[in-house]
This record gives sequence, C-alpha cells and structure tokens, in this order.
Amino acid sequence: MRIAIDLRPLMAGKVSGVEVYIINMLKSLFELDKENEYILWYNAFKHVSINHFPVGGPNVKLKRTRVPNKILNLAMSLLRWPKVDRLIGGNIDVLWVTDPRPAPVSKKCKKVITFHDLSFEDFKYSFSFKTRVWHKLLSPKKEALEADAIIAVSNFTKSKLVDEYGIADDKVKVIYEAAADNMQPISFPHSLDIIRRKYGLPEEYFLCLSTIEPRKNINGVIRAYINWQEGNSADVGLVIAGKKYPDIFAEPHVKTHPLILMPGFIDEEDKALVYQHALAFLYPSFYEGFGLPILEAMQCGAPVITSDCTAMPEVAGDAAILVNPNETEEIKRSMDIIYRDENLKSSLVKKGFEQAKKFSWKKAAEEIRSLFNGFRLVR
Repeated sequence: MRIAIDLRPLMAGKVSGVEVYIINMLKSLFELDKENEYILWYNAFKHVSINHFPVGGPNVKLKRTRVPNKILNLAMSLLRWPKVDRLIGGNIDVLWVTDPRPAPVSKKCKKVITFHDLSFEDFKYSFSFKTRVWHKLLSPKKEALEADAIIAVSNFTKSKLVDEYGIADDKVKVIYEAAADNMQPISFPHSLDIIRRKYGLPEEYFLCLSTIEPRKNINGVIRAYINWQEGNSADVGLVIAGKKYPDIFAEPHVKTHPLILMPGFIDEEDKALVYQHALAFLYPSFYEGFGLPILEAMQCGAPVITSDCTAMPEVAGDAAILVNPNETEEIKRSMDIIYRDENLKSSLVKKGFEQAKKFSWKKAAEEIRSLFNGFRLVR
C-alpha cells in the first residue's frame, strides 16, 4: 500500500507534545515496516527547514507541494478542495493526518486522523484568539466524521470523541504514546554539572516542565510551592521549564518568587538529567489528552505528582500521587510528603519505572501498522 503521512504539524519547528509524538511514532514505524510505501507530505510555498523531519529507508519518500498555506487551508476547509491524495499524486491508498487539520481526500483514499485531545472544545480559554479562529475554520468535528478511522492517544480522548462528536465507538482506536528511549537515568556526574550551569539549576528543586499556558496550571504549582516554602527553611527551588507560544496559547500571568527559576525551553538531549535530579515532577494540569511528561519523568527516575482527572490517572496508574488540580493545599501536601518521606519517594520511583515499561513506541507502531494493513483487506 502507499500511505501518505501529513507532516504539516512539524513545519513550525517547535518541539512539544504533538511533534514528539510524530517523530517517535514514525521512527518506530519505519524501523518496523519495510513493506508499505510511505510518502511524507508537507506543504510550503517558501523554504522551510526540514532537518528535524523523520527519515526512513528506501520505502520512505518526501513530497513537498508549494501552495501558500493560508490559501490551501481556506480552500480545503471551505471548498473541500484540493483533495490531498490527488495533490500528492501517485495513487495514495491511505492518508494519515497526524493532528487534526483540513485534509479532504477522494473517495478512493482512506483517511486516518490522530486526535491528541479535545482541549480546543473543552478548554477554549487556554488558546489565543488567533488559534480559536483557526479551530473554528478547521471544524475538527467535520474532519472526525469524515475520517475512516481515528487514533485516540488515550481512552479518555476516545470517550470525548464518542460523547461530544458522536463518533462510533468502533471507529476509534486507542494507541498509547510512550516516553522516548533517550529518557533514561544518566550516571555521568560531570554532565549534571554542565546542565546545572547551562540552565542555572539549584542544588535541590521541584520541577514543572511543560508549555507555559493556562491549561497546565502553572500558577497553581507556584501557589503550592510558595505555601510550602513558608513552612520550610530548606533552600529548595522550583524550576518551571518550558516555552511560551503566544501565537497559539493565551499567556498566563505567572507570579514570581526569589526561589522560582524559569530557564525557558529545555533541549531534548538535556531533559533526562533535569527530570532525574528533581525532588519531584509536578504536573497537576487541568486537562490532558495523554500527558507524556508523566512517563518521561517516571522513566528518568523522578517521583510524580499529577492530577486525578482527564487522562492523567490512565497514564500514571498507581505510580504517582494524584491530586485535585484545583486544590492548592493538596499539591502542597504532596510536595511535603515526598520531601520528608524518603521511603515513599523511593517507592514512587520504583513504581514509576514499572509503569513506564507498559508503554512502548514499538507497540504503538505495531498497532498503527495493523490499522493501516486492515484497509488492504477491505479494498
């Protein structure tokens, strides 16, 4: 079969959850599948860097079209034209849209869409005005209804698609994400010294690592930390790592404190050490379709505090302390317990390693290949 994969989400060049998902999924898929032919499609009128695009063997090819993206998106959304498979050319059997966006196809081509969450429906205030307009133009419900199959990254996301969009249960396949292989404990003391100097990390710190946007409950973490600090004389910092994307997300008004460090974006090759040496990883987000940083932290040996809602309990299992993200006191108490109880901390780390093993990009690749091959049987 000839399978086209929509790489338009990678064109911004940023590294966040969707981009990490695409890169890791395709790396594992191309290692596994040497039979199907894959066409990696992107559209760019002007030159864009594609150095971060996934690469594969001889059965993987790159295809660029050169239509101005604003015109293309409007035409695809409003006119349902041009058909993506015809635009790419070469008798495409399946188009995989890796993140919802306008992507009409001809009747002969099957369409698969990955939905990472429905935050654009449930947490609209977390997005910028520009992004809300884009979501309205996109009409993700229409795209979901037109798809032949949908990949949901969690049972929670699947339930939202079924309940809010009226998608048939058997049309949605849950395929979990996983932490990347490089997210592992590192035993090079000098490397830690380099990372500490690079980002200005304190000797001891709680860690919050995510995109800086309202949905991530950054201010809740800060309030909990300040309250915790008032009852402790320990020189323990709070590191809030991540980048703001004001064109996409509304900007939270983050409080400041002398012991709160905001080093910005952490390079992918540095994340494992930053996770590994945290007293705890704080992820009490209000809403997650999956929550990949939970697994990253666990796989690197950090105890995790995360929310008891949406997809986070599904990912964390019994290997994390679950809190109500709206209850600052719960977050503070959990921080204090981990700080004071070394046995509990060690237990969470051990459970975290085991929980992370339940998720695998290889398994995800096997499941998505099986989904694609299923279309061969019905042609």
